[in-house]
Amino acid sequence: MMKVLFSIKNKLSTCGLIVFLMLGAAPLCSVSSAELLVLYPDVRAPFSKVFKDISSGAEEGFKGKASSEAVSEKRSANKSLNRKTPDVVLALGKSSLSSLEKVDSKIPIVLGAVSNQQYDYPGISMIPDPKIILDNLALLSPSVGRIHVVKKSKGPDLQLDGASSYLTSIGKELVVHESGDLREAANIYARLIDEAKENDAVWILQDGSYVNSAILSLLLDAAWSKNLIVFSSNPMHVKHGALFAVYPDNKSMGASLGQLANDVLEGSAETGMKTLKDTLLAVNERTSNHLGISLSKEMKENVNLLLPAR
Repeated sequence: MMKVLFSIKNKLSTCGLIVFLMLGAAPLCSVSSAELLVLYPDVRAPFSKVFKDISSGAEEGFKGKASSEAVSEKRSANKSLNRKTPDVVLALGKSSLSSLEKVDSKIPIVLGAVSNQQYDYPGISMIPDPKIILDNLALLSPSVGRIHVVKKSKGPDLQLDGASSYLTSIGKELVVHESGDLREAANIYARLIDEAKENDAVWILQDGSYVNSAILSLLLDAAWSKNLIVFSSNPMHVKHGALFAVYPDNKSMGASLGQLANDVLEGSAETGMKTLKDTLLAVNERTSNHLGISLSKEMKENVNLLLPAR
C-alpha cells in the first residue's frame, strides 16, 4: 500500500488530515464531531438579515457544531480562524471568500451567496435552477409551448443549463437569442414582440438579459396588449408586471449549504457551483387575471408572494 506523507507546518483542526485509501478518499472526519464556521460580510440592514437567515439555516443543516461570524476590513477571516478551529468553512458572498483566500489554511471551503458561477469550490450559487422556473411556468400557464430567452454571451450559461432538453422532454421548445450589446438586444425584443404568436412566452434571465428599465417597460406594455407571457428570474420584475419570478428561500438555502458541508467532510461532495433549488415564488395577480389565468387554491398554495390585484 502506498504511503502518504504529510508535512504539517501549522496546527490543523481535528479533521484536517486527508487520508487517501487505495480505492478512494476516506471521509475527513466524523461529521457529528466536526465544527462548521460560517463567515458572512458585515453589512447593514436589510441585507444583513439575508446573510443571517442563510447562516441560521446552515447551522441547522450541519450535523456537527456550527457557529457564524461577520467579516470586514477590521475583522478578517484570519482573526476568526485564530479564534476557532473549524473543520470546514462556509463563505457567504465574494468579500467573505476574498478575506478567507488571503489566509494560508488547508481548511475545506464551501461557497454560497454568490452569482458568479466561475468558482471551483463546492457551493450553491444565487442563480435559480432553470427547471424550477420552468416547472412554475408549467404550473401557471401549461399551454405555453415556446419560450424565448435573450442571453448575453456565447457558450454555456448556468442560467440555462439543461433547460432546452428539459423543455423538449415535456413537449415545449426553448429558443435562445444571443446578443452582443444593449442595442442588439432591444432589436431582438422588438422582433419578438412583433412576431409573437399564441402560446409564446419570454423569459428574462437573472442578469437582466440586457433588459434596462426602458426595454422592460416596452416589453411589458406590449406583452399586456398582446397577452404575451413574460416571466423572470428577477423578482423585481414581478412588481412591474411580469407574471412571475422565483427568489431565494434564504434559510432553506442555508440548510442545503450546511448539508453540502457535511458532504465535504464525508468526501462525497462535488466541486463546482450548483444552481439554486431552494426558491420561493412571486406572482403578479393583476397580470394573471389579465392573461385569463385563474389562480386555483392549489396554485396559491405554491405562491409565496402574491401581489394584490388592482
